[in-house]
Amino acid sequence: MSGGENWYKEARSTGRAKNEILIFMTEGTTMRNDNTSLCRWLLAYALSYALFHILPAFLQGSLAWPVNQGDALDFLTPLVVIPTALAASMTLKRLSEARAPSLGKRSDKIPWAVLILGFLLYVDGHGIHLSANSIARLLEGQEGSRLFRGVYLYDEVISHFMWDGGVFLISVGLLLLARRASFGRLTTAQSALVSAAAAFYGFAYAVNSIEGQTVVLMFPAAGAAFVWCLGLYLRDRKRNAQDPVVFFFLCGYLLSVILLAYWGIKNSGFPEFSDLGWI
Repeated sequence: MSGGENWYKEARSTGRAKNEILIFMTEGTTMRNDNTSLCRWLLAYALSYALFHILPAFLQGSLAWPVNQGDALDFLTPLVVIPTALAASMTLKRLSEARAPSLGKRSDKIPWAVLILGFLLYVDGHGIHLSANSIARLLEGQEGSRLFRGVYLYDEVISHFMWDGGVFLISVGLLLLARRASFGRLTTAQSALVSAAAAFYGFAYAVNSIEGQTVVLMFPAAGAAFVWCLGLYLRDRKRNAQDPVVFFFLCGYLLSVILLAYWGIKNSGFPEFSDLGWI
């Protein structure tokens, strides 16, 4: 009788096999639930990113001088966007700890350092933009003054590069963190959630790059991220795996590259939507 048969008889007689099967099934259910939770948080992050970065520009009605309706909504932007990104990060952390405990905490340092830097740039850039943009509205008719030029620098240059740069670094941190975990194939429902998230993210990323005048940074960054994600996606396919974070950013950055390329070719450059009278 082989060693495997002896083990099976012993396990069966002691009930160990049944317990191990139950543990395996429970862990599998937990992982599937965590995968679905991750996909939902990615959708929440992308939706909040799109909503809070685009909608305020269309809410120009006065609320309480000098605050307008767009400002009021924009106050909430980092309070919604950052927590959803953090929730996705914590779900990834839980998945990586469950599936790769041997890696230990040391391998977490770089992904979390990138994420934290992204969070800080995002919050700082948003704060600078919100205040400088509000002040700029009070300086109409003073476009040639030194004061206006100083406010413009913070409103349209420094803040946007910090803000959008933070968004990109958050994506890099999430991708690095996701590589510590292993995934199976996504279910149809999970694929639908991630696809919707990618559509929101890619569209908002392109729109923000154009209106924020950060195309010079964000366009090549999106292209580089797409190539990186494509390599990771193809490598996962060989193992019959599908990382939801990689799939999310792969589709999102592909969409943003297509939209940015189309806008640049159509207009022989990247004019802001506000310059065209769209906002």
